[in-house]
Order: sequence, then structure tokens, then C-alpha cells
Amino acid sequence: MKTVLVLGANGGVGKVVAKAFLDKGWRVLGLVRAGKATGEGIVPIHADLFDASAVARATGPVDLVFNGLNVPYPVWAEKALPTYTAAADICEALNARQIYPGSVYNFGSSMPPILTPQTPFAADTLKGRIRVSIEGLFRERAEAGRLRTIVIRAGDFFGSEAPNSWMGALVAKDLGKGKIVTPGKKTTVHAWAFLPDLAATVVKLAEVEATLGAYEVFHFESQNVSAKRLADAARMALSRKVAVGHMPRVLFSLIAMFDPFMRAALEMLYLWDVPHALEDPRLAEVIGELPHTPLSEAMKTLL
Repeated sequence: MKTVLVLGANGGVGKVVAKAFLDKGWRVLGLVRAGKATGEGIVPIHADLFDASAVARATGPVDLVFNGLNVPYPVWAEKALPTYTAAADICEALNARQIYPGSVYNFGSSMPPILTPQTPFAADTLKGRIRVSIEGLFRERAEAGRLRTIVIRAGDFFGSEAPNSWMGALVAKDLGKGKIVTPGKKTTVHAWAFLPDLAATVVKLAEVEATLGAYEVFHFESQNVSAKRLADAARMALSRKVAVGHMPRVLFSLIAMFDPFMRAALEMLYLWDVPHALEDPRLAEVIGELPHTPLSEAMKTLL
């Protein structure tokens, strides 16, 4: 039985990934804060994220680390790079491969409509530049023989375990009332990642990681769709009319005056204006058939 350590095991992504590993027979450890419990079947590990030696002593031998850490938007500038550096230190201490979910932030507001692993970075926001620095750290350590990493780049997460995502908190918040909301045009293509499919893909990559190089980047093609397409899929799932509404940018600015999360999110609003889709034919060559839930079924899980 192989062992995976999930960092951020109580987060939306971590929970779904941990369950996917459990379903495939892995032993799953979850690094959580002292006093916190984990999901059923997950062994809680109470150790300081910033003390790699303590984490290694608490876990024992580990085959793989899933980096599901989530740094809140308002403190990204101060805490993101130190947090992900701590994750890299843990992987080194355990001599375990890391799988890290990347984002499209690296490509900036001038990104092309199709994003492949070969697309150059052109980050022009604070969060984007930090994302580039994080991946640069992982790559440098891989090239130095210190760390093995797989980056699985994905769009915005969505699913029943991610109520605070853009989908859960805004776009599909009123889906039960027959409404989809978008901050951009209803026809602009946006990259989404249905969490159960992403988790299944992570497990498949974990099963073949020994055949891969020290630093690998894959793009996860999940749902590259517009708000109109989301509404069409929801209409099929619900058998009722689903309208597409628009949230004016001025409302974001007004909310940001009182909401630190929204204030920190303002610089990322270009993602709703610039069409972008993730593509990567090599991923299927490496892991076989890609996990893919029909969009109508995925939307139904949000109710």
C-alpha cells in the first residue's frame, strides 16, 4: 500500500483529492492544524507546516505529497511564497514526489486563447508573478536534484466541495433559482476544473510518477466553456430555463471597499474578459483516458 500526504487536507481541493486516493487503495495522511480532525479514513498529522523535520517525523515514509495548500487572497503577497516554500521543504525531507495544482495566473492578461504547457509566462498581476515564482522555485530545486514535482495546471475549481470558489460563491450561487451570473461577457470562454475529475487525474499521475522526469508540467482540460454554455448545461440538468445575468464591475468595486477578499480579487477580473482554454494532448498519452464528467452532470452536483 502506497502512502500519500495531503497538505491542506481539510480544504476543498484537499478533501476531494484525499477521497480519490482512498478510493484507489492508498493510505492517506492529512496535515492539519493541531486539534483539527480529518475526513473519514484519513490519518491526521498534527505538525507545523514550517518545520519540515517535524512533519517527516510525524508521517514516517511517504511516497507522494499532494500540495493542496490554499493561501487566502488577502495575504497572498506576504504568505504565499513562504507557504509553498515550506511545502517544498517537506517534500525534500520526505524524499517524496510533489503534485501541485497550478493556475492560469502565470500567463497574464495578454494570454492567447489556447494555453499549452509550452505557452510562455507573461504574468502582469501580483498574484500571477508570485505563481511564477512558486513554480520557478520548484523547477530550480528539481534541476538541482533536490525535489521532484508534477504541476497539473487547471482552471477555476468547481464542485460541491468548493462552495467558496468563483463558481460556488458567484457564478452558480443562484443556480437553484435558474440563474448563472458572470462578471464578463456570456460568450467568453473560461477554463474550469471539475474537482472530482481533477482528483482522479491526480491519482492517475501518482500511479505513473516514477516514469516521469524530475519536473513535469501538464495542463488539465476539464471544461473550457462560456457562461452561456454553463447555462445550457444547467438547463439540461435541471430541465428548466436557466438565465445568464451580468454582475457590473462597479459592484465589485463597491463590495471591495468592505470585503478584503474581493479587494484582493480585483486584479484578477481580466480572467472574465480574456478567453482562455487549457489544452494538453500529452496528458492522455501519459495516463490514458482522461476523467471527464459531462458538464450537465457536473452542474447538477452544485445544487
